[in-house]
Amino acid sequence: MQVTRWQITGKKYEHLVRALESSRVPGDLGRPVVGHTLDFLLRTQSLMDDVRAKYGPNFRLHLAGRPVLIIGGPDAVREVFLDRDKNFSSELGWNKSLGKLFARGLMLKDFDEHRVDRRLMQVAFRNEAMRRYVDTMTEHIVTAVASWPRELKLYPALKQLTLDMASSIFLGLALGPESKAVDEAFVAAVSASIALVRSDLLPMSTYARGMRGRRTLERFFATLIRERRKNPGSDLLSELCRAKSEDRERFSDDEITDHMIFLMMAAHDTTTSALSSLVHLLLENPDWQERAREEVRARGRAPLGWDDRGTLPVLDKCFDETIRLFPPVPYAARQSLRDCTLAGFEIPAGVTIAPAALVTHRLPEFWSSPDRFDPERFSPERAEHTKHTHVYYPFGGGAHVCIGLHFARIQVTAVMNELLSKYRLANPRRAQRPRSFASVPIAHPKDGLPVVLERL
Repeated sequence: MQVTRWQITGKKYEHLVRALESSRVPGDLGRPVVGHTLDFLLRTQSLMDDVRAKYGPNFRLHLAGRPVLIIGGPDAVREVFLDRDKNFSSELGWNKSLGKLFARGLMLKDFDEHRVDRRLMQVAFRNEAMRRYVDTMTEHIVTAVASWPRELKLYPALKQLTLDMASSIFLGLALGPESKAVDEAFVAAVSASIALVRSDLLPMSTYARGMRGRRTLERFFATLIRERRKNPGSDLLSELCRAKSEDRERFSDDEITDHMIFLMMAAHDTTTSALSSLVHLLLENPDWQERAREEVRARGRAPLGWDDRGTLPVLDKCFDETIRLFPPVPYAARQSLRDCTLAGFEIPAGVTIAPAALVTHRLPEFWSSPDRFDPERFSPERAEHTKHTHVYYPFGGGAHVCIGLHFARIQVTAVMNELLSKYRLANPRRAQRPRSFASVPIAHPKDGLPVVLERL
């Protein structure tokens, strides 16, 4: 296919388009000028479904003026995540969308630097630390749920709860009056990650608001770090202030700030996403809600502890199915560092490559009725998620698999344990259109998730 001037933004990426076409990577350039960008933002899942049905699980899209290779086939996903030849950079892959907003966070580091920093941060997720976290979670969850009105928009309430938990656990403090400003800063930074106009000079633009949010968070953490340097505690922030690298060097204040901004975003935004998606699916599938409630109530009123993992198998299957259908992070991002071969295609250096759970998690050759909510697919008898090592990756994979995946799971389980033990979740009585979910930048309900809590 011949590339015309209106089909690509600038000459910079034209050679990549031509190279991918020459390698017979299936796909097209989308709409005039905008390519697939607007469709990706407005109807992400249906776009992925449409293009996958036409071209197969690995294909190219044209997003924000550049070609992007979407990887959905599990063999190719495994090749990217394991990256035995170090062909793919996570830092460069995420740089365009997150580079300034979440600069130098753990996900934006590669190879040896990533390994060293991840090892230092792993101390926050050891079993003894997780036991303390669950005790802290329980206090916050019981207090928050008891304060919620009978009818509310649950998404912002869950977001406030997970932010409070993350602040208490990772920062060792209750945010208090600062909570609203910190939450708004995170919201602005995450929203800016998919902004089309990326200029800090337009003060009312989404991107400019995101960068202001970033600066708010930098000031917030700078103050905390100075305090923890003088009076360290047992929280993660204090651990990072004390931590030393393999060369006995300490993290600088700026390095700690970068890590904490990214970790706090991941700790509460993605968990809120999973929780709200799970509640939505239990509202739409009341039989499964009742099964999960019976299981929770049969367990009794004892607080959920870290060692109680696996004691709520129905709820576990519902959670697994939720993040199959609504993965909180819908795709990973890499950039090829050199010319290489991937999925049988010759890939030039400089191509953005995105292993996409939105594609892999709905491949009909691995998942029966893939668009249907069916938690039994995770039962030992069916175990559809084990048909391939990389057919299911809601927490990413390889060296960059989510460092807090067990933390996220126990958070979701603890919140749902409290909700289901005391309430039946119902949609408001007033007529409403079917709920709409956005897939990017993080899966979330567009309507705020109105819910009625019916006391049992």
